[in-house]
Amino acid sequence: MSSNPLPPADPEQVQRERTEQIARLNDETRQGKARSARILFTRGVVELLAEGQTEEPARTARVMINQERLMRQIADAPIDPGDDPYGERDFGVVTFLGERLYWKIDPYADVGSFTFGSGAPWDASVTIRVLTVLQPCEY
Repeated sequence: MSSNPLPPADPEQVQRERTEQIARLNDETRQGKARSARILFTRGVVELLAEGQTEEPARTARVMINQERLMRQIADAPIDPGDDPYGERDFGVVTFLGERLYWKIDPYADVGSFTFGSGAPWDASVTIRVLTVLQPCEY
């Protein structure tokens, strides 16, 4: 006699749980808690963060200080529901140093390169997240 198998999972419930897990992992990325995540600032954002400073090492110091301030702002920023149609909390907008900036999170397969997206973005063991900060003109 065979044991009773578990009832089939409700596909909508599974999708809700996966979306909640993706959102939680994205929040951890924004808040700097995801050890494997990468953060990328586009060239235009780095220039903004330098605030016109051209002399080294002052330029590097200014960029580093502003990166930290910007990431703190991104971590604390509310996400507009219009920017989050799937509930994954993977995109947002902040204003920093008077400029409107976008941030977005992309999940990649954790295979040593960033060549293709993750087939299971809800699973942190097979996914690496990249948070990109960019100017709207760079989107």
